[in-house]
Amino acid sequence: MITKEAAVGTDASRQERALGWVARGIWQAADHAPWRRRVLLKQYRAIYISVPKVACTSFKSAFAQLLGLSLDKAHGDPHRLWFPSPVPIESLHSILYPGFLRFGFVRNPWDRLVSCYRDKIRNEVDGYTRFTIRPGVANCLARFDAFVADMPFDAFVDAVASIPDSEADEHFRSQHTFLASRKGELSADFVGRYERLAEDFKIVRERTGLPEIELPRLQVARSVAKYAPYYTPRTQQVVADRYRRDVEMFGYEFGA
Repeated sequence: MITKEAAVGTDASRQERALGWVARGIWQAADHAPWRRRVLLKQYRAIYISVPKVACTSFKSAFAQLLGLSLDKAHGDPHRLWFPSPVPIESLHSILYPGFLRFGFVRNPWDRLVSCYRDKIRNEVDGYTRFTIRPGVANCLARFDAFVADMPFDAFVDAVASIPDSEADEHFRSQHTFLASRKGELSADFVGRYERLAEDFKIVRERTGLPEIELPRLQVARSVAKYAPYYTPRTQQVVADRYRRDVEMFGYEFGA
């Protein structure tokens, strides 16, 4: 005989599984359409390659206004907008978009991971992150059993390191996977740095003719914190190993 308490527990378990399936479905849809991370700025002969946790919310908000897309209809969230994007076949780009500047931005991997932790686990970021599927864990990470509410940063680093790029959520996936071809060659014509965002975006504007638009400060933590104190010598090395290709390709160092 099934007790009332057991029935309630069963219903809760079913609901949690159903929500998990929804989360996985959303992730798989996004993962199978990676070109949606690229924004076609046809008038300016440019293609923006979005890398999560590297000011992508600010870039998308600015480009939405430039393209005449309504942020109001998206409740202010640029990630809900359907941006024009280039065709997904890379080999056709030289024919369809001759002379277009493909650009993106990268961030120190140690800093980017702290940003991900503060946003997706600690809920310290004002913006559009949602925690409705599993309390204490952002929806985008809810499909991974490795992430739990209020987990310490060291445990978060170990969890991320245990998940390969082929399965990783885009918020902690290696940055080179967005900016390099399947052959591993850099496909972006210009890669700016988060650490000198204004200066490098000025270079993009000069090369494309983009107007002098100001990037809004969005999806940022409510308090400023340096990333280095989050790390121990061990976790510093774990991140160095996990993101070795990013470190090598973009020339980053811990503390620099």
